[in-house]
Amino acid sequence: MKQFIYRIACLSMLLAPVACGDDNQSSEDQNAALYGNILEQYVNTTIIPTYQSLATAALEMRAANEALKSAPTDANMRAASNAWMNARVWWELSEAFLFGPVGENALDIDGHIDSWPLELEDIQRELANGAGLTGRQAWQKDAEVIGFHVTEYLLYRDGQSRPVADLTTAELNYLTAATDALVWDCVLAYVAWVGEENVTTEMQAVFRENPDVVAHLEDNSHYKNFARKLTTAEGYSSWADALGEIAVGAAEIAGEVGATKIEAPYAAGNVLEVESWYSWHSIDDYCNNIKSIKNAYLGGVNDNTRQAVTLSSFVQQADAALDSRVKAKIEDCLTKIAAIGTGGKSFYEVVRDRVNSQQVEAAVDACNELQQLFDALPEIL
Repeated sequence: MKQFIYRIACLSMLLAPVACGDDNQSSEDQNAALYGNILEQYVNTTIIPTYQSLATAALEMRAANEALKSAPTDANMRAASNAWMNARVWWELSEAFLFGPVGENALDIDGHIDSWPLELEDIQRELANGAGLTGRQAWQKDAEVIGFHVTEYLLYRDGQSRPVADLTTAELNYLTAATDALVWDCVLAYVAWVGEENVTTEMQAVFRENPDVVAHLEDNSHYKNFARKLTTAEGYSSWADALGEIAVGAAEIAGEVGATKIEAPYAAGNVLEVESWYSWHSIDDYCNNIKSIKNAYLGGVNDNTRQAVTLSSFVQQADAALDSRVKAKIEDCLTKIAAIGTGGKSFYEVVRDRVNSQQVEAAVDACNELQQLFDALPEIL
């Protein structure tokens, strides 16, 4: 591992604002400055803006659903569906960094917000009882009856926003309660990463609406202000271990998209395993997962906000051919996942009708290859 560290010790000033000829500074200090600089840019230009946008979008979703409940019109129904879609996009763009506070071994926000498939029988029982849930009661429910997919289920059918006349009072009650729970999870992710003291007073107030959410973070205080921990490598065995979080997070979601989200439901021919199939948003979800990898590797939150100090710039200095392969494979994944929908099909229809098998296989292979590339990156850190 260290042979690469010495090879990149004299990177450009953009990568490491440390004088390479300074005899008074050890190579360890130089490496710390380099790795810390990359991690700081990763956190500040990708992770925090993503979770801030997710929290904001969730609050917009809450406002849209409350407006729908107050005035059930088709226009308000479409607005609520669009608000769900916007929040969903930001969630999927976060999935390359599900380590730290969001992961299952921490606050398990991922499991709470995005479990699939739903427990429809339990949901129907809640609706039969009038769904007289409060948001706090909803947040305490099993993950399979709350989160993104129960709100999707209430808002969409067959890829379309439901006619408002189809919604019952019980469904509207359930929708607003489940949305409150979703809001708290999204805000919790943001607060845990950046620190409660570093968010707006509005976000602080939302975070403190539910005492159970506050207690959950207090009970897992190691994950408070996780941005500071990652950018200082606090709790990590080395700077390389901290920097490796980027590659590991990217590898895990690449593998999940290929094997779990695409290959498994298609091989089983089971539409119930297709994520986001009420809205027929699955292919977009999977592309956004790959975009989350792109953001983690290249910095920023989209192609207009790319950064100079990134894991990509590090890899480029150490192994330019490997960096080129990673970037090319990211684009290959995006192209091949999109091609699953050849013929205007949603992934739900592709699985149901057993079509586009070649496109499915190509997408799975591309995701597996991307995972392998990211699996190899920690070896050069």
